[in-house]
Amino acid sequence: MQSDITEQFQLLNDHIARAISAKDYGRAAALDRARRDILQDVCLMDMKAIDVSFFDMIEDCARQNASLIQLVEEDMQQISWQTSRSLKAKKAYFNQA
Repeated sequence: MQSDITEQFQLLNDHIARAISAKDYGRAAALDRARRDILQDVCLMDMKAIDVSFFDMIEDCARQNASLIQLVEEDMQQISWQTSRSLKAKKAYFNQA
């Protein structure tokens, strides 16, 4: 059972990484909710029954997620900058008209 959970968790993590790379943030958020559900289920399990390697895998995923979060934040800053610039250009155009 634990190997099934590990496989599901890793699969979700891979799909999240691909969704973020594709800038499909809605899909990434939905997949993250599913991954959180798995973690909640794990928290309800007997901790003695969970292998230490599972927690090592969770830590690896957390490190990967930190770099993915950095990418998302950079994308958000770029989008914000582009939106601000577009709004300023639009405002300047209408002020001249």
